[in-house]
Amino acid sequence: MGVYEFDRAQLSARSCNCSSNGTADATVGETCIIAQKIFDQCRIQKCLTSAILGPARAGKNGCGCCDMLCEGEIIVPPANATDVTIRNLELTSIEILRKKANTLQNGCWDVDLKYTFRYELEFMGPNGCTIGCINAVSTYTMKVTLFGSTESDVTTTSDLYDCCGNSYGGPFVVAEGKAVALAAELKYPAANCNSCCCCCNNGCDNVSDANTPIAVNVTIGLFTIVKLFRTVNMLVNSLGRCVPNQCTALGSATDPCANFESMEFPMDAFSPTAEPRSCCGFGTAVSNSFCNAVESASESCNSCSNCNSCSNNNSCNSCNSCNRG
Repeated sequence: MGVYEFDRAQLSARSCNCSSNGTADATVGETCIIAQKIFDQCRIQKCLTSAILGPARAGKNGCGCCDMLCEGEIIVPPANATDVTIRNLELTSIEILRKKANTLQNGCWDVDLKYTFRYELEFMGPNGCTIGCINAVSTYTMKVTLFGSTESDVTTTSDLYDCCGNSYGGPFVVAEGKAVALAAELKYPAANCNSCCCCCNNGCDNVSDANTPIAVNVTIGLFTIVKLFRTVNMLVNSLGRCVPNQCTALGSATDPCANFESMEFPMDAFSPTAEPRSCCGFGTAVSNSFCNAVESASESCNSCSNCNSCSNNNSCNSCNSCNRG
């Protein structure tokens, strides 16, 4: 018998999923599947302040106004701006910068992620009217450590994802995120207060400069879930093939009124719920007893006892300990 001449009598019906009469067996019962099994995951809720994000930077394109900044430069507000608003915030991308096995804990993996937020900043003048706007961007880099099992040296390939080519068996990373715009405020240079000097190296050689904004600070709320998974073989109980329901057309495809009139009236939209719930908002506003007011401690210049008058001496660096501005 040649190499490619198989004895069909030695092939069981189980090996080719056929019954003795040649018909397919029912799929009810135990079935072996390829699944993406999650080995570890975590959720993170983090408030990203300006101390974490840094000042807002210019985005790629303008939002209908005259933009004089290149992408990535710190946004300098108009000199007559008195307020700023953040709008249309989007978490546009999550990049996996690095994934490597943890050197201290066997089976654990360190994952570095970069979150990119794009939004618009609208500036208002003393009379409350809009005087300009600009597209802005902020980024945040985060490291998480999750269990992904020990490293595998088995090389795998599949034509299901042609772009991936050969790869090791994992673990692989999935990251999801949702961003919320919390606040935006103008940043001013350090002001002359309580005998503390106005530091010359911050560019405020006179008191009038303290009333001109130099940057924009934004605060963004981030919700994110990070998962580590591997492709594994699993034996599961199957109830058979699933058959989709037949689609039903809503009225005439060319008559939008027919589609609208065939919809169920949304009574829930006209029935306010009576269920009590928390109305906590972002910031310091509190609306009911479910919320706890948290007042942020403001920095004081009174502790700056080592600051002397700078005059026009650009070498004055003793005021940096104030951390103002």
